[in-house]
Amino acid sequence: MGSRGITDYQDFKRFSEFSLKDLKDPSVLQDIDKAVDRLVQAFKDKERICLYADFDMDGTPGLALLIRGLQLCGFENLVSFQPNRFDDGYGVHAEIVEDFIENHGVSLFVTVDVGITDVEAIQSAADRGVDFIVTDHHQPKEVKPPAYAIVNPNNDGCSSELGQLCGTGVAFYLILALRREMTSRKLLAKNFDPKQLLDCFAIGTLTDMVPLVNENRPLVQHGLLQLARTDRIGLQILMERLGLLGKGLSSSDVAIQLAPKLNALGRMNSDVQALDLFLVQDRIQANELVDSTLEAQQQRTDIQKKCENLLFQELAGNESPAFVFAYSQEFYKGIVGLLATKVVKASHCPSFIGAVIDDKIVGSARAPKGVNLLAAFDACSPALNKFGGHHQAAGFELSIDKADEFRQRLSDYYQGIEAEPVKITYDFEAELAELNSTFKTWFKKLEPYGVGFQTPRIRINHLFVASTKVLKDKHLKFVFKDMQGNRIDGLWFFVDNIEEKKKLTSKRVSVIVEPSINFYLGKESLQTFVRELKVEYK
Repeated sequence: MGSRGITDYQDFKRFSEFSLKDLKDPSVLQDIDKAVDRLVQAFKDKERICLYADFDMDGTPGLALLIRGLQLCGFENLVSFQPNRFDDGYGVHAEIVEDFIENHGVSLFVTVDVGITDVEAIQSAADRGVDFIVTDHHQPKEVKPPAYAIVNPNNDGCSSELGQLCGTGVAFYLILALRREMTSRKLLAKNFDPKQLLDCFAIGTLTDMVPLVNENRPLVQHGLLQLARTDRIGLQILMERLGLLGKGLSSSDVAIQLAPKLNALGRMNSDVQALDLFLVQDRIQANELVDSTLEAQQQRTDIQKKCENLLFQELAGNESPAFVFAYSQEFYKGIVGLLATKVVKASHCPSFIGAVIDDKIVGSARAPKGVNLLAAFDACSPALNKFGGHHQAAGFELSIDKADEFRQRLSDYYQGIEAEPVKITYDFEAELAELNSTFKTWFKKLEPYGVGFQTPRIRINHLFVASTKVLKDKHLKFVFKDMQGNRIDGLWFFVDNIEEKKKLTSKRVSVIVEPSINFYLGKESLQTFVRELKVEYK
């Protein structure tokens, strides 16, 4: 079933004994030296710089990283902006750019996680003699924006081989290059360790689900260490409320517990912005911000549950679809991406879910691994106003009177594509006794896990279900044991036919599980997440 390329001790050391010394030189990124020269000029001339970032959980930590990085370099005349998910939508907008130029005296824009496709807005700045430095990682289109510099590892002609970086990662490399150049020119008033910025790098990289390979591995590994001791008061208090403070953080702690709370602020159109949690310096204010964050998360959970019920009622009876396209005035714009993700998990097919706003459908699409959404959107482009994103996560907009045409074009496109059968694979088989303290140490050393380096899946045969317990009406907690009396907990989330499965006590089963570290009352223990369970005999 594979060993992830780790076949001997040297491979193990390569993954577990991480070092930042072998990172590629930032100058391998196309245009980065040009971008640095322009920033140095702006520093000397005390120009007003606008940092323009996307609103998601890549753009936000990237913006926080860039703000602090520039401040540490000595920049003072900074303003920042993120478009509102609801009012502005994704991208760099010409009218906002023009306002910053005319009313705020901005003479240089630097983007984070956005801009590579925003030709019109960047052209409007160029027409006024104002420069743009685009830092992004999204795929470019044929026509590039007329920016002063484009720092994007996925841009045509960039040979950096850093295409795995997210937007936050590109911003980090810009600060690395800028710090080095300002040091060389004796412009850096006080040296600083760029590792202090890696708390933001870890959040952006893990939430944007880019591959945890090459440079991303050691940077996220160090980033998790930095996040555990971050001096950002807002993040400290939020992690304390979530029970994450004072423990060794894992990639799943960030992706599953921390980031969704921060993201809820934007999804619920809160007056509080996630950026505020990164930048707040007053403890009383930070506590208030965390209160608002957790309230937004609860609102998001309640609304999502309501929308999921409506959606799955609509899809009931549609077995093994080639794709799912659903839209409704009842669907909340801020959570359509979460709905699409849930459909993919349930149906294992591409999902296009939209909220009806006035006469438009504004939606998000998600796809199983190996499915290219952008190719589908290209085939359906005559029915769409706009679309963009990644192969497995993208956004789209169309007029509501084009909905039938869009559905038909999707049908035509997927008619000739045979869906891959869903099969849960595993890396190796093990006995329950082998999941011991030695295994736990090994498992922790190979962090971080995520896209490109998934948590290992283990098949364990001949287990007895010692007990079952229903959690929050939709999850199950098992206690598995073997003939030697070894035990381990197994958590199964969002269980179908839960009433039947909770009757598995005393049954003999084989399972495919993913190990996880449970941290409770200051103690660590190994637990598992159930990915597949089969009754061996009744």
